[in-house]
Amino acid sequence: MKRSISKEDEEIREEDIIGEVNVTIDKDAFKKPIKCCGKLTERTWKKTSYRGIEFSYDVWQCERCHKDYLDTNQAKHLERFWQMQMFFEGKAPKMERSLNYDGKTYFVRFPKDLTANWAKQKKEKARLTMLSPDRYLVEVA
Repeated sequence: MKRSISKEDEEIREEDIIGEVNVTIDKDAFKKPIKCCGKLTERTWKKTSYRGIEFSYDVWQCERCHKDYLDTNQAKHLERFWQMQMFFEGKAPKMERSLNYDGKTYFVRFPKDLTANWAKQKKEKARLTMLSPDRYLVEVA
């Protein structure tokens, strides 16, 4: 018997919360074949292209229902392709910042909102990729 869920059922009220639960997720939890339809998925390769750029990536695919699953590394790899696609389409988020000069070097300051987690993630370097003489891609690593 199927039951429809109303908006009221979806809302969590303060009195619904009975305590905290600590969950530990194995660091390799998303690297393994995923189970689907009662069987382990198989690793397979997919291809996609954008403006003549071919992109290959691997997925975990269920032989029965053909559903695709991505582990953490696969998802990061595919996400980079989507970021490139957004960049080429002009849909990537943009920010205008002042260009500063200290007498020797030009530099750009990043807003505190964007850099709040950099210290925790030990971000110490910026990798610059020159796209043209006045266009650069900045990757903080």
